[in-house]
Amino acid sequence: MTGRGARGDEVLAISGRGGFVGWHLRALLHAEGRPWRNVDVRRPSLPSEHVAALAATRTAVHVAGIVRGTDRELRDGNVELAQRFVDAIERSGATPHEVVYANSSAPGPSTSYAEGKALAGEVLLRAAARWGARFTDVIIDNVFGEHGVPGHNTVTSTFCDRIAQGRTLPVDSDHVRTFVHAQDVAEALAGHIDQQELASRGTTISIPELATRLRTLSAVYDRGEIPALPARYDRDLLNTYRSYAFGVTPVRRLTSATDHRGAFTELVRAHGSAGQAGISTTLPGVTRGDHFHRRKIERFVVVQGSARIVLRRVLTDERHVIDVSGDEPVAVDMPTLWAHSITNTGDSPLVTTFWTNDLFDPANPDTHQDAA
Repeated sequence: MTGRGARGDEVLAISGRGGFVGWHLRALLHAEGRPWRNVDVRRPSLPSEHVAALAATRTAVHVAGIVRGTDRELRDGNVELAQRFVDAIERSGATPHEVVYANSSAPGPSTSYAEGKALAGEVLLRAAARWGARFTDVIIDNVFGEHGVPGHNTVTSTFCDRIAQGRTLPVDSDHVRTFVHAQDVAEALAGHIDQQELASRGTTISIPELATRLRTLSAVYDRGEIPALPARYDRDLLNTYRSYAFGVTPVRRLTSATDHRGAFTELVRAHGSAGQAGISTTLPGVTRGDHFHRRKIERFVVVQGSARIVLRRVLTDERHVIDVSGDEPVAVDMPTLWAHSITNTGDSPLVTTFWTNDLFDPANPDTHQDAA
């Protein structure tokens, strides 16, 4: 991948940590073991100890923004957030080498929001000049991904949430948009890819086409099967949908055919997808896992013994605990960006099958250690 080239020892200061893009950026840095500091620019003034923690900042990434409000809040509020970010870094005495701005390409240059984002960029650009830092303007728009807020982040979040809840989709627009996944945006903000690569990863479709695509993916997945995933966008869109569907249906019931010989249970039906299956045994009391994936789809099915599966959303305390048994096999699909583990809770060896949608690549395993 092309990009600015991140150093493993650098400290990043990030504004907007509580937002959608900020969480995805922190999840990426967490996966890589790179240090960061949060700058809560919603507060008019930061405590001195928070400011002091920014002294080692080498890269300043401004993500925070106001997308809804009055014209004055959209214009002046976005400028104020950028100024608070700059002030906090200057108070710390840090001299960043790079300033990265999560900008927007939203249409309508005469809108208060667009004006506020442009003026905020000027604040950051002037600060970069004072610090002798390089200024990187990352243009993003229509970002979708796991755990976006329905009715707030993008139409994709709204559609995924409504389908997962069994509600109809409000397709009231035929606009064509270019959608980019939040982990791709995170890679751009972290310096792994440049603007050209980020743009190349976008997918341009109309809103009705998005609705149709999501209905098709979800209809197959909700049957307990894995839909065809011919492109990165399909995989990312399915993983986005799964982040909403998991809260509604964390366990997928499997159907067994039984006769005088015994039983047969289909574990995975993947429609045209590449994949890899495996089987493991786990001794009583032993735990496997304690890691998460950024892109990979992974399915657990316990076929013998009893186990407890624990899942935790990365960088949060949100958890799900699922007890399973080989006497009644069920499929549990691990959501992306959720740490997960499986523990043998019985007194005999546990037998578990695992399936992933891609072939294991030792050079890029997409497996990041983190306790569930």
